[in-house]
Formats: sequence, C-alpha cells, structure tokens
Amino acid sequence: MQTKLSNIIFRALLIISAIFAILVYGITVRSNGDNIEHLHESWLIWKGLVPYRDFFQHHNPLIWYIFSPLVALLINSKHIFMIFNIISVFITFGIVFYMVQILKKCKVNKLVCIIFACLVLSSYSVFYSTDFRPDTLMYLFLFIGIDYLFRYLDENKLSSIVISFFSLFLSFLSSQKIILNMVIIVLFIIYALIKNKIKKQDFLYAIILPVLCLVFFLSYLYVNDALSIYIKSNYLFNAHIPLIFKQNRIVFPPLEYYEFYVFVPISIVFAILLFKKGDIKEKFLSVLFFEELGLRLFYFSAFLHYNVLLLMLSIMIFAIYVGKYFKLKDGVIFIFIAYILFSLGYIYKNAYLVEKKRLEHKTNYEYVFENTNFCDYVINGYYAVYNLKSKDPGFYSILLGQIDVLGDKLNIAPKDNLNELIVKYKPKIISSGIYWNTYLEERGRKNIVHWIDRDILNKYYNPTSVGDLYMLKKEYQKNNCVFDGNTWRYED
Repeated sequence: MQTKLSNIIFRALLIISAIFAILVYGITVRSNGDNIEHLHESWLIWKGLVPYRDFFQHHNPLIWYIFSPLVALLINSKHIFMIFNIISVFITFGIVFYMVQILKKCKVNKLVCIIFACLVLSSYSVFYSTDFRPDTLMYLFLFIGIDYLFRYLDENKLSSIVISFFSLFLSFLSSQKIILNMVIIVLFIIYALIKNKIKKQDFLYAIILPVLCLVFFLSYLYVNDALSIYIKSNYLFNAHIPLIFKQNRIVFPPLEYYEFYVFVPISIVFAILLFKKGDIKEKFLSVLFFEELGLRLFYFSAFLHYNVLLLMLSIMIFAIYVGKYFKLKDGVIFIFIAYILFSLGYIYKNAYLVEKKRLEHKTNYEYVFENTNFCDYVINGYYAVYNLKSKDPGFYSILLGQIDVLGDKLNIAPKDNLNELIVKYKPKIISSGIYWNTYLEERGRKNIVHWIDRDILNKYYNPTSVGDLYMLKKEYQKNNCVFDGNTWRYED
C-alpha cells in the first residue's frame, strides 16, 4: 500500500478515534466516584478551605487549584460532569501528543507515529482510566517532562531542560505517586550528567524553578498549619494503602481490557531488544517500562487506573521497535487497520451502548446534585461518592470504613462518629447502608465501622427511590440558603 494512501487512511482513523473518544468518554460515559471527589475538592478550595487541614486528602493538590475557578463557574450546572469528562478527554489528547513527540525524537517515522496515536485513542482501557483525577494530569506533565528532556539531549538548549524539570515537578504536584517513577528519571539524569550529556551549569539552572516552587508549596502548607498532616496523609498514609488490600492488592486487568494482553507481552520482548541495541533514549524508556511493570506485578495494582501508565508505555515501546526495525508492508498495514477498526467497534459495543443504556436511570450523584444546595450537608456512602457542592459534616468524607480507619490508626485525625454528626448537622442526604472495615473485609471478615442508628434514621429521614439514599424529612429541612460573606448558611 502506498505511503501516501496509508497516511490518509490512518489520519482519517485518527480523526474518527478522537471524535469517538469525545462522544463516548466525554459525553456518554457517566462520572464515577473519583471524578466527583476531585470536583468536590476543587469546590472546597474555591471556598477557601485548606487541603489536609480542613478536610482529609491523600493526593497532591495541583488539579484542585487549576480547576477550582471553572468548577465554581459551573457548580450549579447539571452539565458540569459532562464538561469535565470532555476536559479529561482533551488532557488525554495532550498526553498522546507529547508521547508522539517522544517517538519522533526516537527517530520513529511519521506513519508509525500516526498509527501509535490511533492505537492509544482507540483504546478501550486508556480512556476508562484517564478521567478527571490527579493521575491524568500527572501523566500529561510526565510525558511533557520526558519530551523536553529528550529535546535537551538533542539540542542542548537551556530552555528545554528548564521546561523538562518544571514539568516533572508539576507531575509530582499532581500526584505524589509519580515519585516511584521519578527514581528512574533521576538515575537517568545522573547518568547523563556523568556522561556529560547534560551540562552541569544547565542542570543547576534547571533545578532553580522546581526548588523555589517546592519551597513555596511547603511554606504555604506550613503557614496554614497543614504541613505536618500533609506529610502524614500523602506519604505515611499512602505507603499503608497497599497493606489494606490482601486478595486484591495485585490484580491483573480483566480480559475485558484486552489491550494489556496484546501489547504488554510483546513489549516485554521489544523492551529487552531496545535495551540491548537502542540508543540512550530507548534504553531509558525500556527501563521505565520495566520499572512500571515491576510495580504493577509486585507492589500495587488493585484498580485499572493504576495500570494505565504500563499500557501506554507498552504501546510506546511497541511503536518504537516497529517503527525502527520493521518494514511496514501491506499485510502489516492491513493488520493495524483491522485492529483499530476492531477497537472502535469494541468501544461502540462495550462502552457506548452500555453507557447509553445507563443514561435511562438517574445516578446517585445526579439525584444528590438536584436535591441539595451549598448550605446542606451530605454524607457519602460506603464505596460511594456523590456529594459535589454540599458541605461535609466530618473531616473524612470519602471511602468511609477504609480512609477514616487508616487515618485514625496513623493519628492523622480520629474517625468521625456518623450518628453524632447526623444528630448535630442533620445532613440533607445520607446513606442507610453499612460502612464495613475494608481491611478486614479484604481478609474475609465482616466488621462494622459505621452503622446509622435505626432510631435516628426513622426519626429524621425518609427513603428515596435511589439506592440506599435517605432524604431528611421536610420538618427538619431549612430554607433561605444565603452567603453571608464568609460561608454559606441558612437564614432560618
């Protein structure tokens, strides 16, 4: 097949894949608990609350600060969930763009770069994992940082390494979990310094901005009495999270996410070959791939989104090896076309049609959104996050039964008594379900952490038509929600 015709076909598939991604994952797919959690934290930031001190969190805060103005602008719009799904899709487009730039610096030809972009943008697994959460922003800045580091190696421009180091810092500020991958990046930078591929003077200039920003960030936390609890919540706490899970600590993606079983095994072989005969960039990417593979096989991979970086790196390794060491004959081109068309059909059947059917039923977060305001309090359920714009009565608000139990154990803050909070604040909506101890549940034992007293439930609440949600009885509800210049409160 002629190169020109191949380019036209794959460019068309790329456009179709991008439009399909917006339609399916931006417009049709519903938000999940993680999305609601981080939209809610963005709203809390806009209201002036200080993370870690005023509410529990165990992620770095960049995504909340970046998007808090837009969340505030859209906070009363029912379209806020869809808009942020679309934003997440475009952030993923940005990730793919910078991954393609990295491929070009590895001398991968243009056609394979386009095929690579099609493979990622038509991936069922990638878009289900890169929704509105800190990880998605973390991946974007990670690949920007790697791209500009490679630019520096090619051009020795100071601006490139400055942008690289700052982007890597922003990746860390998005989510502290990138520290595990930063080990490989730091070792690579040290190696490049030793081999004089990075000038020592340029290195010193490049670390100034990240160091100053880090000092500013830590000073902000210190001044607001949040530094100590930040360290406990983001590092000590997160180090203990894998210990909660026993049976589900290491979980291979279900066969539904077939791309893992297509690309990861092949890329293990290709990464070994690239490490043996590739240049310094290819060796670096191979080591980064193997480190990520090791983390998912032996450290923690309880949820799909923990595996998505491995998948993206494996497709990248695959593209580098194919682009540099394979001849794209007509048969190979047809295989790629068939695979991409199959992937798009798979998304249509297993994502679009499934999610479209779910649109017929109201979700718990939609019900809560429609029936609460800024003055109300809401308590999230067990493994259910649905509070976007209302107040949290306690310090802990998400994954109750897991997060608060561990936070209490590590002396971050004592877990809340939900019954006492309900009597004191009378939340507009609560869950009547049981909040189990996740650590013990993972070990086959049932232990109740929170259980709403039936007398309290019957006195103050009526059941709703949505799941186990209960609504505060009319006689206990208040009216006239106003902003008094400091906080939202009811006048009566």
